[in-house]
Amino acid sequence: MTAIKFSAQKKFHLLQCKTRSLNERPEHLSHYRVLFVISGEGKFVLNHEIHSYCPQGVIFLEPEQKPLFQEDKVTEAFMIAFDTHLADDFQKKKALTPDFADTYKLAENICKNLRIRQGQPIRDERDAQMVHYLVNQISYELTQQPASYLKLIKSSIDLIVNILARNNYASKMADENSIQQFTADSMVTYLKTELERNKTIRVNELLSRFNISEEAANLCMLHSTGMSLRNFILKYKTDLFKSRLLKMDISQPSA
Repeated sequence: MTAIKFSAQKKFHLLQCKTRSLNERPEHLSHYRVLFVISGEGKFVLNHEIHSYCPQGVIFLEPEQKPLFQEDKVTEAFMIAFDTHLADDFQKKKALTPDFADTYKLAENICKNLRIRQGQPIRDERDAQMVHYLVNQISYELTQQPASYLKLIKSSIDLIVNILARNNYASKMADENSIQQFTADSMVTYLKTELERNKTIRVNELLSRFNISEEAANLCMLHSTGMSLRNFILKYKTDLFKSRLLKMDISQPSA
């Protein structure tokens, strides 16, 4: 296919092409970029890491980052490059071009604090379908509707960035919850093992072992067990003592 190119001066640049052509174009390297996989699947290398990509997958790039696609003959991608003209003296330039400045800053923040999996569709299926539709609509406007395309394209980009930001935040929260649950499970397992061995639990040593503050440990334990750290220790010790007297299994503490 012939590459489709468009630039809105000092705002954004658009490019739709095969990935081989994308790899050969250095003019967008200085910008924050988001690539949308239209067709094809395979792998790409970014920052010495190998990632997989598939249709509707999204790739986020900071300035000077350049992905190397291992399959570049059939994969077609659509790129939005957010012009870093706005990066310097942002507030001053925002006053002159407020219509796109916040969208630029939001795109920059996503790329710099990325939680979405590189090369994969965003988690929310409905949002993924909407982004795919909007990318196709932008492509259509570029090729078929020259009279009204600019405002529609800009509005579509605004919406895409907001959808991506929402999913990036949701991915961050999901990751944090997963880490919190893993930490809580690890602490519970450690405490049960040590108490069943009649070991003395020193809270400060426990916190140091898991590299966590008491406040954070209490939060993890509350979400996992419904009890604070110290209350869990006391409750398990009490139940353990009772079980040994009564020869009961207390692997799951009673409510």
